[in-house]
Amino acid sequence: MATTLHPLIAALVLFNLLFRGFCQCELKDITIGTERTSALIQGKQEWNVSFINTCKCPQQALTVSCDGFQTVEKVDPDVFAPVGNKCTVNGGRPIAPFATVQFLYAWDPPFIFVPVSSQVVCGGL
Repeated sequence: MATTLHPLIAALVLFNLLFRGFCQCELKDITIGTERTSALIQGKQEWNVSFINTCKCPQQALTVSCDGFQTVEKVDPDVFAPVGNKCTVNGGRPIAPFATVQFLYAWDPPFIFVPVSSQVVCGGL
């Protein structure tokens, strides 16, 4: 029995290491882009913000710095919502691999968002 157990354990450990190696995601794998639109809302420039997960695994519970963020345009709180001096993205739900979550806001000048935290969801490992 011991001889059949060793190869099985070795295979599981190897699989675990390989799988985790393919899903080494970090906060730096969240790219944030801000692009000017052609619209003015109440005299303020409108901006399109994109949060892009460039990792092979989903990332959830993404928060970004947003202390001082202002907008005259209504923002869907399921997409982007202030919580103290941070903001949650996508309602805390996972952002799929290579997927983008976007929202529009209007203010001048554009706001610089910086990722603060996220949780990597890689096959439950």
